[in-house]
Amino acid sequence: MSYLTKAGERFRLDLKRIPKHRLPYFEKLQRETQPPFIRPQLEVDLHADGAVPEDPKKLKYLVGDRVLIVKGAKTGNVCKISRHVEHGGYILDENGPSTTVVVPKQFWTEGQRSHVVTFPKPVTEDQIKLITQIEDDVTHETKTVAVENVEFKGTYYDEDYKKEMPYRMVYGDDDLVIPWPRPTPKEDGPLSTEVNTVRERTYFVESVIKDDIPSDALDSIRKKHSKWRRGKLTKTEVKRLTPPEMPLTETKKAYLAEREAKKQQPRALITDEMKAFLGKKVREHEVKVIKQLEELQDL
Repeated sequence: MSYLTKAGERFRLDLKRIPKHRLPYFEKLQRETQPPFIRPQLEVDLHADGAVPEDPKKLKYLVGDRVLIVKGAKTGNVCKISRHVEHGGYILDENGPSTTVVVPKQFWTEGQRSHVVTFPKPVTEDQIKLITQIEDDVTHETKTVAVENVEFKGTYYDEDYKKEMPYRMVYGDDDLVIPWPRPTPKEDGPLSTEVNTVRERTYFVESVIKDDIPSDALDSIRKKHSKWRRGKLTKTEVKRLTPPEMPLTETKKAYLAEREAKKQQPRALITDEMKAFLGKKVREHEVKVIKQLEELQDL
């Protein structure tokens, strides 16, 4: 029953709302009450958003990058980044640091045969350095070096990632651009469209009145008992869809009444005598204008 779960949310401890001077107590309480196999391996900032970002600039290193471990028991090992974890952590391959814990049988995964489990331990950004290959200026030979830091300048469209990617270069040297690792290619599924035909138009509207979908198949596409298909609106929905009427001022009401009265008045018909009189006045005005132009030319 979901309503019981929602009712209990107000009694749940939200660590993000605890004052900073009280955080050490609750962090100590978590360490003492949580078993090692579910205890977080990284230092967690409870007041910060620990989600894995999508921006490559914030990730700094992507899956497939070769890195050198500079801190910890595995210092000097060259590894590859396998995945990102929350709160800015990286999981490395089998050459990276690992931890061994005892897991109760009720928490075993499929295929597990022992209580003792070894799994990779996440590392932080300050524990690794990016490895890249550069060309020596003197010998012109390619050598592998560890980069102290990287920076990002400018963007380009990457065909493999299918999005805009920033240029990653050695900090302080814009000429040494470090390429991003190539992502693992994904196999096309049975419903995938080939790249060469993805922009080919295959559907053409033949009629704006007749629907191409048979009426018997509509129930399998749309929700049969949807409230929007019943053909009736409730009083609340009618109230929401009806715009409010703005009140009119007395001046506006008088203007609208006068305009309506003018519409009701009969229109006067123009007789032949009126047309002749108007034509005479127009010709007299044309003669007068021509005479003024001649006088101005003589000047």
